[in-house]
Amino acid sequence: MDDHESKKDRVVHAAFGCRTELLTYARSLLGNFAAAEDAVQEAMIVVMNKYDQFQEGTSILAWCRSIVRLEVLRAKRRYQQDMSLVQRLLDDAVDAAFDEFQINRKHDESTSRRDAIRHCLKKLTDRGRAVLKSRFTDELGYKQIGDQFGMTVEAVRKALFRTKKQLHSCVESRLRVAS
Repeated sequence: MDDHESKKDRVVHAAFGCRTELLTYARSLLGNFAAAEDAVQEAMIVVMNKYDQFQEGTSILAWCRSIVRLEVLRAKRRYQQDMSLVQRLLDDAVDAAFDEFQINRKHDESTSRRDAIRHCLKKLTDRGRAVLKSRFTDELGYKQIGDQFGMTVEAVRKALFRTKKQLHSCVESRLRVAS
């Protein structure tokens, strides 16, 4: 599978992962579930056709939401609904509320992740914490860490690998339980 196909798969998969939120967004703008479903479906076709325009590392939800908004506008024109000033202001208010909700959700997720990391760091051995601190806080190289703790470079690599794996597993487990 070439890189182009791989990007398409990643973008389309991520877009479909946002489908529920996009459907909620479209429905709040259109006030009609069937019309919202049509708008999101049309937006997904656009996503599949224009996946190469997505800038990886940015928000897939924001990108898809802008596409859905265009499809909602097309749907409103198709259904010959006159967008008065009040309707546009209401749509903008929905946009702002949606943005605020997403910001709050991301903040809550960040807080949960930070709390989980703190909790899981406490569960590590003193040596494991010290090796992680030396590598990621003090930014020491493997040889320097080995000299500091009387370890070979290979022992440092293995200790870091095991400790990071243990930390990752603990954090993910804790986040699953919290959600």
